[in-house]
Amino acid sequence: MNLLNLKKISKAYTSNIGEFKILDNVNLSLQNKENIFLFGPSGCGKSTLLNILAGLDYPDDGEMYFQNQIIKKKSLELLQKELGIIFQDHYLISELNIFDNIKLKCNSHEEINVILKYFELLDLKNKFPNQLSNGQKQRVCVARALVSQPKILIADEPTSYLDRENADLVINLILMASKKFDISTVVASHDMSFQSKFDKSYTIDNKNLILC
Repeated sequence: MNLLNLKKISKAYTSNIGEFKILDNVNLSLQNKENIFLFGPSGCGKSTLLNILAGLDYPDDGEMYFQNQIIKKKSLELLQKELGIIFQDHYLISELNIFDNIKLKCNSHEEINVILKYFELLDLKNKFPNQLSNGQKQRVCVARALVSQPKILIADEPTSYLDRENADLVINLILMASKKFDISTVVASHDMSFQSKFDKSYTIDNKNLILC
């Protein structure tokens, strides 16, 4: 089933030297429970595309559909409420413990404890972010993104600050969670070693999306 569709999407930004087009006529179809890997050099448009997929930005041209319903700029909330997002930086609130950081996304204590147990974080729930390793922080971010049981998980370079062992762990957790919670994922990374783990992989070349 088509979950999210982009049709002929274009996006440009204006700077002091004029307009710069970063995406041009991009098409993408994300199926239910499908895992997509997105790679390419810095500045090629990966983050722009992810921001559009996540409803954090809106294309200049083209159409977006979520579950066959067209998404307009004024209705981005329809898309945003079905998403979980993981960024490069963990963006955990330092004054809150891990449980309360996740509680910002979900008020159910039972569901929070379930997700913490699944990611083997239950014994860390009363600790604060500065008491965790980078790998543990990013596992918390995955748990936080999934606690509300979104239909789509968007991850922008989720392993860029991690060593190899923790990077592999985080990617494997994302893909395992995709199966357990029946979600689709779009993960962007510079690390090509992850490509074979995903159902499909794309890169952005000459402002367009290329299936690899």
